[in-house]
Amino acid sequence: MTLASVLIVVASAVAATAAPARAQQHAVMPEQSAAERSEELAQWLKEYRAWEKWFEQWGNKVAKNFNSDVIWKRKDRPQPPAWLAETCANDPIIDEQLVTACNILLSWDEQPLQIIRRRDSPVTTSAGKPADTVVKTSFFQHVHLTGMWTRAQYPAAPAYGIVGMQIGVLEIGRYTLPATGVMLVMISDGKGGHDWKPATTLGFGFRLLDFVPPLRRAPLSLHINIARTHIVGLHDEPLVSQSANVNFVGFSVSGRRRH
Repeated sequence: MTLASVLIVVASAVAATAAPARAQQHAVMPEQSAAERSEELAQWLKEYRAWEKWFEQWGNKVAKNFNSDVIWKRKDRPQPPAWLAETCANDPIIDEQLVTACNILLSWDEQPLQIIRRRDSPVTTSAGKPADTVVKTSFFQHVHLTGMWTRAQYPAAPAYGIVGMQIGVLEIGRYTLPATGVMLVMISDGKGGHDWKPATTLGFGFRLLDFVPPLRRAPLSLHINIARTHIVGLHDEPLVSQSANVNFVGFSVSGRRRH
């Protein structure tokens, strides 16, 4: 047998062996069902929303924990399903979940910058829908939990505001003007014990600092407040300078506003 014949035989054998392998490599993978795609898309959107919320707070900041230690671990943006781009480009989009996903994909490269801009002026979500949480968050940032109230006058009969809540009507810079609310006051009963009375407050506050408490990522603000307090149900007790209206000074905590 000549050398040429040998080479032809070897080449034919190699080709015959490689053909099934190539056929296997190019075999069409079974397509996902509509239900499987919907489930995969829902899971991706859930992961993406979690990343988006994290990125809006920490996207261009150095993250620190409550001990002021730098957290170098950064969350990676979840990648969309492999089939999503082709579906958005070629298929009719009637499913609300798919509309949301395609809107995200449409501005994929600009998303991080848009999220950071939303942090300063939050109006809509990345899917183009009104952000209902903006209104809720804005309201709760005006709600203060109060405590550690004491009489602003000295010397004076002891009276303490233990816990309460107030709403800052108008906040300008560090000032809350006015702040109105309610609290529970502890006063002496004149017999060596204590009595509890509800009270209403009207005053103003000053933001001292922002902080991130343990076991919580969202920052809070600490305020000091001075309030004219009306103690309800105080009749004949000569315990608060013969008056149910006294001045208190105390502290409050609220959600941090965007400064």
